[in-house]
Amino acid sequence: MNLHVPDTLTAVNSEKYTVSIRLWPGGLSFAGWIPSEKDSFFYGETKTDRAKRYDYAIKDLFFAYPFFLYTYRQIVIICANRQYTLIPESIFVESQKEQLMSFVFSTPDEKALYEPFDELDSVVLYSIQPEVYEFLSRSLLRPTFTHAITHLLNQWRKQNFTGYPKQLFVALHEDRMDMACFDKGALLLINSFHVNDSADMIYYILYIWKLTGLDQLQDELFLYTNPRMFQTLKETLQTYLSHIDFIQPPWADAVMEVPPDVTALFQCGL
Repeated sequence: MNLHVPDTLTAVNSEKYTVSIRLWPGGLSFAGWIPSEKDSFFYGETKTDRAKRYDYAIKDLFFAYPFFLYTYRQIVIICANRQYTLIPESIFVESQKEQLMSFVFSTPDEKALYEPFDELDSVVLYSIQPEVYEFLSRSLLRPTFTHAITHLLNQWRKQNFTGYPKQLFVALHEDRMDMACFDKGALLLINSFHVNDSADMIYYILYIWKLTGLDQLQDELFLYTNPRMFQTLKETLQTYLSHIDFIQPPWADAVMEVPPDVTALFQCGL
């Protein structure tokens, strides 16, 4: 799939735009918007050549699409992989982040990055290929690196602050699902699972629901997915759970399937 950007995005006016480059196993997406213009959001994605090393494939895309190298108001690099974990802020030591990442995920060759999450008294620790990190840091003007889960947790926590019941949030990605349970803004559980089909998704949702002791009649499930998958999951889950809600994306174009972390980043108002 080719990446397309609106005709209004040019090298002349690019500094008005905030953009995100989302890195996911097997592909890349590019999104952008002008914060002061409501309907300026655009999104596109493409798969990378799996025959090549991921960093080589990323370089090929940058050479093929000059708009990656425009000067932007802000550039956010979203790492959307499963290799992340939350560490209590009180025990996190920056100088030991590589050793900790290697211990948790057995990935000694990955570069460890982190970002504070003060509202949860935690640090989000995650990995990125060092070659990709070096290339993006060198090629882009002051990029900000972040992990997809950070923006989801931030959005979910804010939503749950005003909710009376406990809430389980589920975000479906390419081949995995991120899940987090909150009670009045307090994080009770967070986990990520590899999934192949809707049967896997239903199993893990009900497993986590039982594990966290959620109430089938009172507590709420929020699903971040496309409308078709939501209906598929709801048909089975409504047998067991009373409150199942679909998170409607803020786009007028309902066909546009934007990853939930990119949506959360956009809605935070950057």
